[in-house]
Parts: sequence; C-alpha cells; structure tokens
Amino acid sequence: MSRPRVAVLPPELASQIAAGEVVERPSSAVKELIENALDAEATRVDVEIEGGGITRLCVSDDGVGMDEADARLCVERHATSKLKSFAELTHVATFGFRGEALPTIASVSRFSLRTRARETDVGLLLQIEGGKHVLAEPAGMATGTQIDVRDLFYNVPARRKFLRSTGTESGHVTEAVEQAALARPDITFTLTRDGRKVRELLRASQRAERVRQVSELEEVATCEGERGPLRVEAYLSRPEQARAGAGGLSILVNGRPVRDRAILVTIAQAYGSVLERGRYPRGVVYIDLAPELVDVNVHPQKAEVRFADPRAASDAVYQILSKALVSAFSLPPVSRAAWGRSAPQKTPDPPIVALKEDLPQRPALRADRELPLALLMTHAARAAAEPLPSIAEPVVSTVREHTAAPIRPRAEVPWVSLRFIAQLRMTYLLCEGEDGIYLLDQHAAAERVTFTRLLREYEARSVPSQALLFPQVVDVTAAELELVEERQKEIAEVGLDVRARGATSLSIHAVPRLLSRASPERLLRDLLTEVSRSGGRGFSDAVDLALATMACHGSIRAGDGLSANEAKALLVALDDADFAGHCPHGRPVVTFLSYAELERKVGRR
Repeated sequence: MSRPRVAVLPPELASQIAAGEVVERPSSAVKELIENALDAEATRVDVEIEGGGITRLCVSDDGVGMDEADARLCVERHATSKLKSFAELTHVATFGFRGEALPTIASVSRFSLRTRARETDVGLLLQIEGGKHVLAEPAGMATGTQIDVRDLFYNVPARRKFLRSTGTESGHVTEAVEQAALARPDITFTLTRDGRKVRELLRASQRAERVRQVSELEEVATCEGERGPLRVEAYLSRPEQARAGAGGLSILVNGRPVRDRAILVTIAQAYGSVLERGRYPRGVVYIDLAPELVDVNVHPQKAEVRFADPRAASDAVYQILSKALVSAFSLPPVSRAAWGRSAPQKTPDPPIVALKEDLPQRPALRADRELPLALLMTHAARAAAEPLPSIAEPVVSTVREHTAAPIRPRAEVPWVSLRFIAQLRMTYLLCEGEDGIYLLDQHAAAERVTFTRLLREYEARSVPSQALLFPQVVDVTAAELELVEERQKEIAEVGLDVRARGATSLSIHAVPRLLSRASPERLLRDLLTEVSRSGGRGFSDAVDLALATMACHGSIRAGDGLSANEAKALLVALDDADFAGHCPHGRPVVTFLSYAELERKVGRR
C-alpha cells in the first residue's frame, strides 16, 4: 500500500501560516493587541516600539486582566471570550472575535504576556517562543495586561525580508494607534518610539475633539445626518486640500476602522465636480448602524466589512454628505441623476452664511433599496429584537462650523464692487475692496463663470451651439463610436453636434457657443473620457464632471492678457455665478488680505 500523500499540518506550522494572514507587519500586531485592550475595558493604552516594532513592540492596558486559566487559554488557537455561539456572529459588537491574534503573534516571535485580573492578588507571566511555551510563573503587577513581542518574524525569514525600513514600519504603527484613538475617543493612548514619547492622545469627550487631536487639518466641516438606522458623522476638508489617493481619509463603521473602496468613492462623489477622479478629501467619516446590518467576518484582519445592502448604505452616505458639503463649502449642487432623465427642477441655492441651520430633507430612496431586514431578522436568536427603521427614510442632515476661522471662502463678496487694479504675471487679477485686497485667479474665476452658465443651459436643455465652418474629423475607438451612437440625443443636449463618419471616426459639426474658444476635438474627448470612465453607478456624475472639464478648456487661461474692461466684465459675471468661491475642480477663485492684516505685516500696527 502506498504512503499517504495528504497529512495534517503540525500546529506550529499551521499557526505560522495563519500569521501571514493576520499579522503582515508590526502595525498589524499592534492593531490586534490594542483591540484586545479595548475589548478588555481599558481606559488607557500605552504602546512602545523599538526598531519600527520589529525589534520590540509592547502594548499595556489597565483593563480587567485575566486569571491564570484564561491567560493560558488565550494563547490557544480559536480561543476567545467574545463569541459563544453562531448567533452572536451576526451582531458582533467587540473589535475581536476570531481568537487568532495572540496565538499567531506568539508563533512568529518571542512573546511574553503579563496579566492580572481585578479579583486576584497576583498576576501571571507566560513566555512563548515560536509558538512553544517556555515559562509560566506568578508575577507581581497592577491590574491589566501587558504583552511584549520581540524579534517579530525571527523564525519566518521570508516574511521578515519583505518588511520596509524602520521609519516606514514606525509610520504604520503610528497610523494604527491613531486609528484606534479615532475609534475610541474616551480612552487615553500613548506611543513611545525608541524611548521617546511621540504621541499622547488624552481621552476626549467627543469625536470632534479627538479628530482635532489626531488630524493636522486646521479647517474642516462637521457634517451630520441620519437615514433610518444609518447615521453619519463626518469631519471633512476643503476640496482644495484633497489628495491623490485616499491616504488622508479614514472610515470607521460602528467604531471599527475599515477600508471600503465603494464608500471612499461615494465620499469623493459627494463633492461633485470640484474633485477630479482619483482625488479624495482628507478627514474622518463615522458610519453607525445596527450591528445586524453589517457583516464584520469578511477579512482576516477585520479591515473590511460587508453591508447588508451596500447600495442603500452608499446612497444614504452620499445624500447626507452631499447636502451638507454643498452648504459648507459653497459647492455646485450635485446629483446622481443619469443622462436621459427629465431635467431636474431648479432648487433654491443653499444658504451662503448660516452654517448651523438644519438642511431640508432629501427625497427617500426607492423601496427596492431598503435593507433586507426580513432576511436578517429570521434567525431565532433575534426573534425578540425590535424592528429597525429602513434606510429608505428621509435624510436628516446638518452641517456645523468646526474651526475658529470661517471655513468658507469669501464667495459672498459683491464682486462688482471691487476695483480692478492690475493683472499680475498674466495670471492674477489684483483688486481693491472696502475691507482689503483681493487676488483672483483669472482662469479659476472664468472657469467658474463658464461652468455655471453651461450647467444652467444644460439643465434647461437649451445649450446654444455654434456651427463649425468645416466639420472636424476625429479618430475614435469602436467603443467610443458605439457610445456616441447610443447617447446621440444626450450629447446633443450638451451642445455638441457629433455624427458617425466611419468605423473608427466621428465628425464634429457644432460646439457649445460658450466654449467656442476651445478645440472641438478636445471638448469631445473631455466628454467621452468622463462618460467612458463613469460606467455603472458612477455614470450619474458624468455630466457635471464633463461640463467642468469642458469649461476648463473653454475658458480664459493663465497667460491670457486681459484689458481693464475685460477684467471688470469677469467680476460682474462672477456675481451671477453660483458658488463663486471655487472653480469646478476645487481650486479657490480668490485669496483675500484684509487691510488690518496688511498693516500688521508692514508694521503699522
């Protein structure tokens, strides 16, 4: 009989393999240990690292601690105090629940655990190397737990060689501590790096206070709103402070820091056309809803969650944030209405000055977007649970000022009252007002004016076109040709007369009159690029984004000379533009210097 080829892995090897999923780097271990401390009712968590956490990392807390029996069990695989039955998995309220963190960390390091329960007089010291117990003895200590991890991945060189520099790993640890601090403002966190304390985040009474402690942003808007069981509390930056990539944006679902691509995109979409694709605001967004409506058992590191109805959750976040951000940052109104629907009714502009008043309610989501509560509530363990309201309920949304200085650009100034002085570097318009000096970016100002006019004409389905003397032929892909043929009517409503000419070419016969200074081919490619990118659910914002890009290419540019009359005409036009504080891509139109500040700078005060 042949020798069996299938064998059960030794426990030590299985733990090391599992460690690759749970603990990728020192910050992963720090995150898991901090979460254990939070679940243990700690009021203070101290983190120490040496060599980026590779040489040593230590997490101490003043929580409830463990007695000897629990301490010995906690380093066994799949041993946990946070989950007793399958029914509890559907509404997990703790950070940890898998019972994997401690044994996997212990299997790839020189691990020691000191702990003492509140009801005991003496603690316990456990030492483990590479998953093998080497010491267990009584230890004197205060109530709580201290876990010391040395030489991480010393026995897994393949994993260790993929770690980055000490500085990079230290940065990831700092981020893990800050994310935990954002999740639990009521707890004090400290971080000591190579013997020097680099973070001390004292307990805060509110999330806003914690965001101020952690964030480097000086100006943010606080946006709050509810839709049924889902509540959003967000602290977001101005659009011009956006970054390429979402590194500066944190999302916490029920207090758990997570990565969710769909929600990140939704937050960026809430800014409308002022954010280009691929750019994200900075800040923190808290999403709170019933645990039954979120599945946290998705990712080994618990870094992802799955909503019971992701579309309804995303739409709720979008409507809450977009309504608040329009008012907070003087943004153009945003919409997810797809092309081909009837033109939306003109709604009054959001208030320019009053930030603290309640915003009007948004229309409810369609009934088919409600969370499938019936499916979630079928389990016997939740038979007695109270029914939750649907996310399809109307949004209640507010926005508050969260800075000492006004968060809004000086978009409320009567531009026509300014006196034009000079054009600087063929780019900036220097103007004088009653309260100070205004420096306008001529391209941003012209782009805002053009975009506002073009958007109004499009909403009224009355964009005037200007015929070209000679049609311009443009080579396109088969997909672009198909798109033009499919959206012929909608493209015409933008003011472009485009016709198929062959298998891979189009001819442009007319362009929007407002954009007659731009290249016809450039305008068509702007439109095709945005519509092609959007696809699916993102397609609803294609019109605004396309019009914004087209307005950019069809407006006065930096380097164009302007006469005094032309500059004055631009100021007059700004008075009629919506939300003149920013161009459609988020750059500020104007920089203001008050006379009082000028006098301080020159020593007259």
